[in-house]
Amino acid sequence: MRSLCLLPAPEQINRLASRLQGFVKNQKRFLSDIAHELCAPIARIPFALGILEQKTEEAQRSHVAVLYEEIQEMSGLVNELLSFSRAGLHAESVPLTAVDVAALVQRTVARDTPPGGSISVVVAPGIAVLANEPLLQRAISNLLRNAIRYAGDHGPITITAARQGHETSITVADCGPGLPESELEEVFAPFYRPESARTRETGGAGWPLSERVSKPAAVP
Repeated sequence: MRSLCLLPAPEQINRLASRLQGFVKNQKRFLSDIAHELCAPIARIPFALGILEQKTEEAQRSHVAVLYEEIQEMSGLVNELLSFSRAGLHAESVPLTAVDVAALVQRTVARDTPPGGSISVVVAPGIAVLANEPLLQRAISNLLRNAIRYAGDHGPITITAARQGHETSITVADCGPGLPESELEEVFAPFYRPESARTRETGGAGWPLSERVSKPAAVP
């Protein structure tokens, strides 16, 4: 004879939530393991291409250059996947420090602005946040590069930062066409990109805009 034990509704919900959390964590660990394993073979390919380039006739070297571009894009995608997976797995252990927002934005703009490009920065000095600096820079960099790719020909791109009570708001604004209203909620999903943006020219993996990498801090 078998008996059926029914748990109270709150316990059922908690157990289900715990199982779902485990599934998500296992998925992130799986992605992290795959990305880590891909790093080694991808890192070896440029050395082989260098040898190939030395033995290739001048007229054929353009094909080797194309391979270099392909492997650089692949490496970038794997690194983004690895960073995202690690951040999700160990979010509680991500170190936070006081970050000077103006200095960080200026470094990001200097690195990501293409030759001849112009980015307007309106960030008051003295604004600091408690953040993981590499992740915060990556978030700003992704927004800036997206603005350059999709709206660089439509007008000025402006980065602003301002305190709003106990929070600091960092904004990357452009004059591009923007996303369709139906896509607005989707951009918060990891690695989501509109189908029209999935081209070789634009690249990228689609970092989730909802990743939290910082919180306010007093100026040190």
